[in-house]
Amino acid sequence: MSERPTLVVVYDDGAAHPGDIAVGLAGWANCVFVLEPNEHTRTMEPLLSQLGSVLWAESAALAADAVRAHRPGGVVTYTERGLGLAVELAHELGLPFHDRRTLGVLTDKWQQRAALRDAGVDAVRCHRIDAESDWPAAVAATGLPAVLKPAHGGGSRNTFYIDDATAGLELTRTLLAQDRPGLVAGGTLVLEEYLAGRDCGPFGDYVSIESVVQHGHIHDLAVTGKFPMVPPFRETGRFWPSPLSPDEDEQVRALARQAVEALGVVAGLTHTEVKLTPQGPRLIEVNGRLGGGINELARRALGLDLIELAGRIALGESVSTPTVYQGQAYFQLFHPAPRLPATLVAVDGVDAVKQLPGVTLHRPYARPGTPFPGGVETREMDIVMGEARDIGELAVLAAKVESTLRYRFDFPASPDAPAHTRTVTAAELGQL
Repeated sequence: MSERPTLVVVYDDGAAHPGDIAVGLAGWANCVFVLEPNEHTRTMEPLLSQLGSVLWAESAALAADAVRAHRPGGVVTYTERGLGLAVELAHELGLPFHDRRTLGVLTDKWQQRAALRDAGVDAVRCHRIDAESDWPAAVAATGLPAVLKPAHGGGSRNTFYIDDATAGLELTRTLLAQDRPGLVAGGTLVLEEYLAGRDCGPFGDYVSIESVVQHGHIHDLAVTGKFPMVPPFRETGRFWPSPLSPDEDEQVRALARQAVEALGVVAGLTHTEVKLTPQGPRLIEVNGRLGGGINELARRALGLDLIELAGRIALGESVSTPTVYQGQAYFQLFHPAPRLPATLVAVDGVDAVKQLPGVTLHRPYARPGTPFPGGVETREMDIVMGEARDIGELAVLAAKVESTLRYRFDFPASPDAPAHTRTVTAAELGQL
């Protein structure tokens, strides 16, 4: 029997929970987990230590010195937060991974837009904002409406729709401030042209393309359909396959491949988001890692574990990949917490949802009494999973779920309203 390979896994909060990593890696690889100290990694350290060695990264150089004793064959991460450390570790250890230029264009939205524009892939108007004084030039460059967001980050954190220049300037001041509690302050912002989507019926006006890259060759696994966002840009779920026609499916995949090539990705997984506009597909962003929830869809639809696949690619193995998924529909439907501060009082209709044909799971992430701080970042209160024979049946089933689940919240007093309690269906959550 051949010796088990050793894989460095840079871990943080992201697309792969320790349980997912255990399923994907623990059976065939020795894992060395490298963690940057924070609240999440400290909480998960006892669980990770049951799956492999755990090393704390006070610096990339010190972590690399500690990792060398384990004789690793590859470096992998499944989270945006881990990409920088993974790149530095791979550089120190002489192992393949994204180079520093590719890291920059994958994690900095301003650099990414510039690289895509320079490569002739897509030219979404975009302007960098480092200080309040940059605001007038940004508005002049992009026009309004526009989208204001951090240059680094994900999950719709601090991402806003701007249609008024004065209000946008005030929001820019807030996001750039260094002493505002509850915000990740400081750092670069970007103002981007707002891409208006076309009417996609019961589904969202954007998709993502899930791809595997080996030695610079890009193979698409699936085009992921989306349920409609709720304001301002909060996701509500995803499904395989997408509802696109064969022609549009090929258009979005071709656009994603051009973008991945332009950014210099030569190995690993990519998750590329594309807006469906009346003028054709436009790039939202390219991510150089596993997309949230995508491994679970791949396991159900393809019997394929993407955590394992990414690990094997990191070790230099050549992996076989299936054709682009076009089978029955598998879905994940989740419900974001309100944008206003609130406390969850009760959730009704769960038993009825579980009885709906096609629903296989309802998993709560919040219990009655859970307080939510408000804000525009996507915070999932629960998730409903299941399957349908086709996209048409999926639309009907999703509508039944949304009308059956009901959420009751307590809202504290605010300058605009007294303290009150409100009950809404899942379909009405986006109004809160």
